[in-house]
Amino acid sequence: MPHADALTVCVLGSGSSGNCTAIAGPAGMVLVDCGFSPRDTRRRMESVGLVPADVRAVVLTHPDGDHLHDGWKRTLGGLAGPRLVVRARHAPAVLAMGWHRSWVDEYDGAFELAGLSFDSFPMPHDDLGSTALRVRSGRRVAAHATDCGRETRGLAEFLAGADVLCLESNYDPAMQLASGRPQRLQDRIMGGSGHLSNAQALALAARVHRAHPLSAVLLVHLSRQCNCPRLVERLWAESEPALHARMQVTAQDRPAPPVAVSARMEHATLFDA
Repeated sequence: MPHADALTVCVLGSGSSGNCTAIAGPAGMVLVDCGFSPRDTRRRMESVGLVPADVRAVVLTHPDGDHLHDGWKRTLGGLAGPRLVVRARHAPAVLAMGWHRSWVDEYDGAFELAGLSFDSFPMPHDDLGSTALRVRSGRRVAAHATDCGRETRGLAEFLAGADVLCLESNYDPAMQLASGRPQRLQDRIMGGSGHLSNAQALALAARVHRAHPLSAVLLVHLSRQCNCPRLVERLWAESEPALHARMQVTAQDRPAPPVAVSARMEHATLFDA
């Protein structure tokens, strides 16, 4: 039987075309966002040894299309099926997208699913905002923060104490400025209500790590047009070499290796299942 503290995190893919992270505990699995089709999600899960039937719910960080794929309308809900669990502030938008009210559960603050304890923290992404999550199984903690807008007061403290941190590192400012994108889009992304830059993500991760050492950092939501994994690797290697050794850059088109947190923090290392 799984240990009571068992906690496994697997980024199934992350970027502007879709985002989904599987978090498994001793009593089942929860998906954070479902930005890929059910068929693609199943394929990605099976490719890294995860069992789709173990999914108990989908927890939505915010209702953008790259985090909530329309195909799940035919899969979620029903008396026995996985639930779509959304922040109360986002529920009207989700229902307006055609999701059946009986399939949707709302959260605001702390809640529990599949033997996992969740805490939530609002972030200023666009008009409706996004949501950072802390997920606990016994003494093990995973934290997830994407589409952050900017680092607001209290975010680092909310993420501190995590063993594994999934954190967006969306863009390189020079690449963003040279991208030829409309000025309005650049202003939204870089103006405090869009995404974190590579340097902003690194600074936030370093603060979290100083408060409580991280065993793994999974960088998510890299822009394909305005970022480059090699730039991210170089920045971390030069600025935070000790933390760089615990960091993975995830991809849009394939899952990252699952990260299992199963040891006491002072002895924890990164285990790839």
